Amino acid sequence: MKAKHEGETNGPFFRIGDLAQEFGLTLRALRFYEDKGLLRPRRAGVTRLCNLNDYARLRLVIFGRRIGFTLGEISELIGLWEQGLADPGQLSALRQSFIAKLTELEKKKVEIDDTIDELRTVLGRLSSLPG
Repeated sequence: MKAKHEGETNGPFFRIGDLAQEFGLTLRALRFYEDKGLLRPRRAGVTRLCNLNDYARLRLVIFGRRIGFTLGEISELIGLWEQGLADPGQLSALRQSFIAKLTELEKKKVEIDDTIDELRTVLGRLSSLPG
């Protein structure tokens, strides 16, 4: 993505509308993430400008939402990322949260597969009925 504004000290800035378009989000969603402290755009008049750190934070928010993290878990993920994951304890905590989420998703997948099998069985029975 091309920066729309060059920052004086913090590098390039992106208008929040450009980020919304790039990531397929609404401005309302980005304002919500800002209200929750997940994004920290600066303001230039009425325009919100995000720096590269906000860009990376938004990518983490989208990743976290996609895998089913709560906003609290996403906030923790961002906090760990910002601290650089240098602490082995933090890295272990992050690894454990990913393992827990993977386990949860695998369980849901089994449940979905079972439900699909049940639906196929019911459809097979319905297909054998007249009409």
